[in-house]
Amino acid sequence: MEEPELKINRGEIISRGLVCRCPNCGEYGLLQSWFHLRKACSNCQMDLTRSAGFYSGTTSIGYVASIIFIILPVVFLVINQTLSVRAGILISIFGSMSFIILIYPLMLCWMVMVYHVALPGELPANTESNANK
Repeated sequence: MEEPELKINRGEIISRGLVCRCPNCGEYGLLQSWFHLRKACSNCQMDLTRSAGFYSGTTSIGYVASIIFIILPVVFLVINQTLSVRAGILISIFGSMSFIILIYPLMLCWMVMVYHVALPGELPANTESNANK
C-alpha cells in the first residue's frame, strides 16, 4: 500500500517539533505554560489534545534523558571516587528532578512531534491536500 503524497513531510515535522513549532503551520505558540500545551495551535488552530495516555510519553523521555545526562555521569564520578556515594545519590535525585523540570516544555513539543511523525496524514494540512486529490 502506497502512502499518499504529503504536503508536510516527516522531515519538516521533525525540524518543527525539535524547536517547539506547530507541526502543521510551523509557527511558535504550542505552549500555554511551562507544563501545559495549548488545546490548539495559536496560529492555525490545529487540535493539540490527544487521548489520556498521550502525555505519559513525556515521562519516558524524561527518564531516559535523566539517565543519560545526569545519572550515568554521576555513576562514573562515583566509580572513579571523584564523588562520594552520598553526594552521588543527592546529585542524581535533585539533578534529575531539576533537569526534567527544565526540559519539560521541550518534552511536550516532542510528544506532539512524535505523534505526527508516526501519523503525518492526520495533520490538517496533509488532510486537506489529500482531500483535494
